[in-house]
Amino acid sequence: MRYRYSILLLLALSSSAGAGETDGAMFDQTVRPFLARYCLQCHSAKVRTANLDLEAYRNAASATKDTAVWEQVLTKLRTGQMPPKPMPRPSAAEIAAVTRWIDGALAAASPAKPEPGRLTAHRLNRFEYNNTVHDLLAVDFRPADDFPADDSGYGFDNIGDVLSLSPVLMEKYLNAAEKIARLAIAADPPLKPTLERHRADKLDQVGPELALRHRFPVEGDYDLRFNLTGRRPKKVPQHLVVDLSLDGQPLRHFDVSVEEDKPRIFEERFHIHAGERALKVEVIKDEPLPETLPPNVPNQVQVDYLEIRGPYNQVAPPPPESHKRVFVCGHANGHHTEACGRQIVANLARRAWRRPVSEREVDQLLSFVEMARKQGDSFEQGIRVALQAILVSPHFLFRIERDPPSTEPGSVRAVSPFEMASRLSYFLWSSMPDEELLQAAADGSFTDARKLDAQVLRMLRDPRSRRLVVNFAGQWLELRNLDSVRPDPERFPGFDDRLRAAMRQETILFFDSIVREDRSILDFIDGPYTFLNERLARFYGIPGIEGDEFRRVALTGGERSGVLTQASVLTVTSYPNRTSPVLRGKFLLENILNAPPPPPPPDAGSLDESQVNVAGTVREQFEKHRSQATCAACHARMDPLGFAFENYDAIGKWRTHEGRFPVDPSGVLPDGHAFRGAAELKSILKTQKDAFARCLTEKMLTYALGRGLERYDRPAVDQICRRMAEEEYRFSSLVLGIVHSLPFEMRRVDPGRPTPDSVAAAGHTPRRGT
Repeated sequence: MRYRYSILLLLALSSSAGAGETDGAMFDQTVRPFLARYCLQCHSAKVRTANLDLEAYRNAASATKDTAVWEQVLTKLRTGQMPPKPMPRPSAAEIAAVTRWIDGALAAASPAKPEPGRLTAHRLNRFEYNNTVHDLLAVDFRPADDFPADDSGYGFDNIGDVLSLSPVLMEKYLNAAEKIARLAIAADPPLKPTLERHRADKLDQVGPELALRHRFPVEGDYDLRFNLTGRRPKKVPQHLVVDLSLDGQPLRHFDVSVEEDKPRIFEERFHIHAGERALKVEVIKDEPLPETLPPNVPNQVQVDYLEIRGPYNQVAPPPPESHKRVFVCGHANGHHTEACGRQIVANLARRAWRRPVSEREVDQLLSFVEMARKQGDSFEQGIRVALQAILVSPHFLFRIERDPPSTEPGSVRAVSPFEMASRLSYFLWSSMPDEELLQAAADGSFTDARKLDAQVLRMLRDPRSRRLVVNFAGQWLELRNLDSVRPDPERFPGFDDRLRAAMRQETILFFDSIVREDRSILDFIDGPYTFLNERLARFYGIPGIEGDEFRRVALTGGERSGVLTQASVLTVTSYPNRTSPVLRGKFLLENILNAPPPPPPPDAGSLDESQVNVAGTVREQFEKHRSQATCAACHARMDPLGFAFENYDAIGKWRTHEGRFPVDPSGVLPDGHAFRGAAELKSILKTQKDAFARCLTEKMLTYALGRGLERYDRPAVDQICRRMAEEEYRFSSLVLGIVHSLPFEMRRVDPGRPTPDSVAAAGHTPRRGT
């Protein structure tokens, strides 16, 4: 059966992990003495710190019943959070022995029946919608940029459970479908000439210049007409030169002789190509008045308006690239047959809905073509209406995985080949499957693990995998927040939009190189290279880089290696006016070490900003802040991580002093590891590669599935991490491990759940374009 190997391997590994590790002897000889020495001072029946009583577990049988408790204990031990200072610390061997027993106990407690979870019907988010429209029709249009922002869950905005469909969004879908269909299918009769006037006072440009942008719908002849107005001395000849330009290139110079106080109108016809173009009318030469004139004589000429009439003699544009995607029968406009309509609509629906379509579904779509024809529209206009129907269908707007009605609720099934194609494409491309994926689904290629792997590797090499980089990294590394960062211009006058863009590009190119070159994921921590242009290299103090083009640069030392010391990450983890050890420490705990801190208590207080750089550094102010009992526990974990990056200011520039005070980037982690700065901390983090690998695995598996991870996903995460360790942590081993994981290949059956077919979108009739 499909994916049987993965399931059997997973169960075998789970069984072997627990063998010999959960017996009572090991618990009595190793675990209980460990708890007594290091844990019961705070977590006993009498004290119960954090409402946890570890004294209650007197034997292995009682302990293995509470897997949730032991998952927390495992996390605390592995991340060095427990036992806290100044309690005695266990040795690495002691921790390894106890965590090995806990791993075995959790594996043994895993359900005998595989539990892959269930994905809800997944609405396309804005990023996925734009990409899918582009890949379906080859139109350069981003309609979803106008949609309401998508809600996020578990750190990502592609989580099916939070992607709701509001009436406002449904109206946006209807409008977008109409615009997309009109752009994709050129089916309108020649335009009639129209007049559009751009008034200077409406553009707040009253004066000797009028500049604007105008969209010319088609290539053709257009009359451009403008006037000059203003008061001039009577009977005093004046000579002006007026320049009319298009996209910065001169169209015509007008020599104007002004002798009277009245408007002057100028008009000429030009041949202009379609598109949004920049127009400007400018008085570029104005001779001075004679010196004999009395003072304060009015002498001002201004552009009042610019009129555009047309098009005349319009040129029929060549069919857009989208026509090749739509009109697959190969006939020219006006020569389509009845068979063409069925072929066109069936192909469009199959690709847009990402699965085979039935004859009944094709007939329903063809009814829209016939409806338009009966109302006097052309065949092409009828296909346009059918395309609108396809785009507002829940089969397009949602990724729907339907369970066969005959399957038993609660049972587990392999996802269908076309469901697998969509899971792959939206994971790696944030878009629809291409023709090769759809063909692989149709011919059964996904049942062969080698062919499936070949498809995954092909997709990672494809330029569309850049979307995984932009979308996943934008959320995992918080790069999306870079757009909203506004550093204090007085403290950081060198920060501008060019530097902001260069910061983002560096991190995107770095992530992309790990994907394309199949490098180790550990490069995210301290990869000894980066990508720079002259602007960013100058900011970093790296010589020899010239020009705006980014190029790969080898790095020496640990000052800039990996993503943690790139300016983008350092900037989004700072405040506008200063660094934040808390934000930077929290970022590492959540996104690198997989040990997020709890929310701060209501009475946590805040830093006294007035004393920063006055009474000491940010570090010294935080030392006072975390001396409070309510703050100490969490800050003891976050602050040392954040202090390691104090050599980088709030926009990531290297420094040795904070104001007049020297920077101290040293620290000691809860597990006793000491460091002096970011380079040494990164070396420590790299020795804890399993923690980082598990963190990145959980983040990417969440992103790939579009749902939060549950306790029953733990064996799948363990399996992926083992595979990565065996394959030197290469990026492809992470992706292939996810693709072959139980939750990615399988799903729990629950036919009783409603599907998006019940939403209002299913009953909408597409609007006919005017």
